[in-house]
Order: sequence, then structure tokens, then C-alpha cells
Amino acid sequence: MTGAQTPATPASKARLHMFAPQWGGNVSETAVELPGLSVITHGDVAATLEAAAKEVNGVLIVEQDASFDLVELLIHVSQTHPDLPGIVIGQNVPVLAVKHIISMARWDMLDAPVRSQSLEEAVAHVCRKDTTSGDGTGKCWTVTSSVGGAGATLVAVELAYQISQRESANNVCLVDLNFFDGACASYLNCPSNLNQSALTQSADRIDDALLQAFISRHKNGIHLLSAPRSDRLWSTIKPEAILKVLDVACATYDHVIIDLPRWPAPWNAAVVTGSDEVIVMSELTVPALHAARYRAEELEDLSDGVAQPRILLNRMTKKVFGNAVTVAQAEEAIGRPVYGTVSSDWEAALASVNFGQAVSQAKPGNRISKDVETLISALEGGAEATGQIIKARKSA
Repeated sequence: MTGAQTPATPASKARLHMFAPQWGGNVSETAVELPGLSVITHGDVAATLEAAAKEVNGVLIVEQDASFDLVELLIHVSQTHPDLPGIVIGQNVPVLAVKHIISMARWDMLDAPVRSQSLEEAVAHVCRKDTTSGDGTGKCWTVTSSVGGAGATLVAVELAYQISQRESANNVCLVDLNFFDGACASYLNCPSNLNQSALTQSADRIDDALLQAFISRHKNGIHLLSAPRSDRLWSTIKPEAILKVLDVACATYDHVIIDLPRWPAPWNAAVVTGSDEVIVMSELTVPALHAARYRAEELEDLSDGVAQPRILLNRMTKKVFGNAVTVAQAEEAIGRPVYGTVSSDWEAALASVNFGQAVSQAKPGNRISKDVETLISALEGGAEATGQIIKARKSA
């Protein structure tokens, strides 16, 4: 986040209240190596939560275990003890649980067995509290396309740029997760500094300092996290490393905009589930609209129904005659409401790509940037359907 972060409780004085039937011994032995940390083991998760909540320096540690519902626990903690720091230990943590952990500012995940450095860093992370800006967690919006060339990258760049130009809450990171042929860096004419090899190693070593070393800073204010195009290391990238990068980014920036490719990846489910908004871009051709329907259904299935994808139609024209597809026809083809539209403005889009700038920079006042501005207002204001967005556009 933009504000300075001050430790609410020094990690070296934290008392760890733990329920970990399988890995409790490992955590206790590891904590002994860290001066000042103390561990208290409890027989069930309810007693563990109650004890941790009463401690000024308490940290809740729970292991993914069949004796309780981790998702229900996280929801309960977020509602009743939102400032309680916690750590989840285990392997194959459910997607829904990952979503809640990412959304909770003072929670982290550790693989088992736990190493001393990982435990120390995790405790320090969860004991840190943002004292100047909200809950310490940035908004995360994911943009993806239904077909190639649907305009997801252009819109993602424009979203990031417009947010970066605001007077407040303007600290934004654009993340390109397309490691095969990502184009965010090309659109902005800046280098891709993210080393893919860092994503093949332990997620425990990823922190804000490492993240900042990989950031490319565009002169327009956007911070870009992008890797050079390559498929050499893609199969060895660890999903937990991707999630840790996004977790650190959301803790550092007010907004994180993700350009998510269409092809499957092991981390897609967690990324979509952890996003505050998911936007599916579609062209106005019938094949693209059908692809948008399938893409939206796929993302819903990946997130177990948590994600509610928003369909955004690109390259809308104002033709009175001809064969242009209308919003109503598009909704019929997709089988769900269209959230919003982006006008067709070829000259503005071309200038943006040629100059290495966002559309608003390359051609101020163009129709695309106005529609994206309306989209941002709709997403932040909680608009639910196309009608509200169109009404907002007309009144602007």
C-alpha cells in the first residue's frame, strides 16, 4: 500500500497459538530456533482461536485438517477478529481458502514441513499492520479474453493508467501472467524485468524487496510486472510462487491489474478466485460471443462459483445500417447480461501501440478511454448490469 507499514506486534515477541495435528512438532522445533517466539499447542481449532484472540501478541496457526472446515474458520475470523494475524500450514489448501487468505491483510500460508526462515518471515508479515490506509489489501482486477485479439491487454493497460493518474489510491501494478506471448511490455515499450527462474524456486523467498527488483517503472506512473516471452521454464513455475507474488503486490499497491491469458495454467483457479473483479473481453462476432460464454463458465467452475465474470464487449460501433451486433443480440448469444462496452476507435488504439502509451496518453479524449473511465466508476460503485453503465456514460 502507499502508506508506511508499522509492526503492530514485533515478530520476535509473538506467541503462536497452534492447532496442527500432523506438523505441530515441526513448527515447535522450528520456532525454538527463533529467539523470542513461543508456541502453545491446543487440542482443537476452537480453543486455539479463543486463546489467540485473547493474546495481545497472539498469532493463530492452523493446519489444513479434516477435523474442521478451513473456509468456515477463515470467514468466521474475518468477521469476528479481523485484526487477528494468522498462518495456514499444509499442502493442497482448498481454492476457496486461498481466496480468503489472500483477501485477509494479516494472514499467510506456509508449506509443510516449515523452515525457520519461512516461519520467521511469515510471522513478521502477519504481525505487520498498515496504519494509514484501510485494511492493507489492494483491489485486484483480472482481465482476460475470450478469443485472441479481443483487446484484453489494451484495456488492462488503460485501466492501470487511468488509476495511476488519480489524486488518491493511485498506486497501481500491472501484472502480465502471459509467459508465452504476453504483450503488456510491448504495449508500453518498456523492458520485462521479471526473471521466470525466480518463480520456479521456493515462494518463501518472495517479498516486497524482491518484487520491486523485478518491477519495470513506466514514465506514465504504471509499475509493470512482466517476464520476457519464453516457454522454457513455464512447466516448472510453481503456483504458490505466483500466488505469493500477487499477495505481496496486493499488500504493496492500491490496485493490481492482471492480464490473464486464455490458456490453462495451474494457478488460474486461485488467481480468479482471489480477484475482486474478473472481466472477460469479447469481440462482437458470433464465434467470439460463444467463446465468451464458455470462458465465463470455465472461470466460474475454476473458482467453484466464487468468481462472477463480467462480460465486456469491445469495438462497439454506432452504425445505423449494416450487420453490427447489438448488445441485446450479444446477450442472447452469451446467455447472460453484458456488463459494459468499449467503443471502436481504431486510430486511438493504433496510436497507443505505436507510441508505447496508454490510449488516454496517445489520444486524449478518445472514446475508448471514456468507456474505460466509465467502467472503473461502475466497478468501484458496484453497478450490476449494462443498463446502469450506459446510463452513467450518458450522464457523464
